[in-house]
Amino acid sequence: MDKSIKSRVIEVLKYKGLNVNRASKVLDIPQRTLNRQVNEGGNISMELVYAILNNFNEISSAWLVAGEGKMLVGKENVRHNGVPFYQDLPVSAGVRDTFDPTHESPSSYISLPVTNADFYFPVSGNSMEPEINDGDIVGVKRVERSEGIVHGSVYMLVTNDNRMIKRCYHDNNDPDLIWCVSPNYPSFPIHKNDVCALYKVVNRIENL
Repeated sequence: MDKSIKSRVIEVLKYKGLNVNRASKVLDIPQRTLNRQVNEGGNISMELVYAILNNFNEISSAWLVAGEGKMLVGKENVRHNGVPFYQDLPVSAGVRDTFDPTHESPSSYISLPVTNADFYFPVSGNSMEPEINDGDIVGVKRVERSEGIVHGSVYMLVTNDNRMIKRCYHDNNDPDLIWCVSPNYPSFPIHKNDVCALYKVVNRIENL
């Protein structure tokens, strides 16, 4: 069973020998905010996830975000050509299970003439068809804050329970809600605090 992102964050801090006070200085996150997320009942924010990945290069993003593979990135992954592609970490665009275990190492690297993607993932499911189809590969770019969502654009959202692709809209009445819309399933709202990581879909490789 996949451990929660909070437990993985705590594991990283223990590995680095950091208490909340020291971690807040290293990660540039207010101590009170960090303590609420780590030691109290608060949800882990995207800002904390990104701060860990940006400051601790040896921590695997696949492990931290999705609980896949090992905590530490192997030395062979430090330098590479192209953008990492994770064949065994599909993004849900429907109802299939998206948490099959895999190693943290990318399956391969994708090199394209023009791309600003951070990672590539295969798509599983049909909720975004015909715009994004089952078996397509999407390139995603990390978005630092949920407030940065471009109204009506397509994103990969990562929560404690799922990893999904949806077209996102700001709620007109509640600034803390994001509406997730897809052509083939009912729309639903998600609270910004429940989003652990957010990536904009910037490229699609069609499954022929």
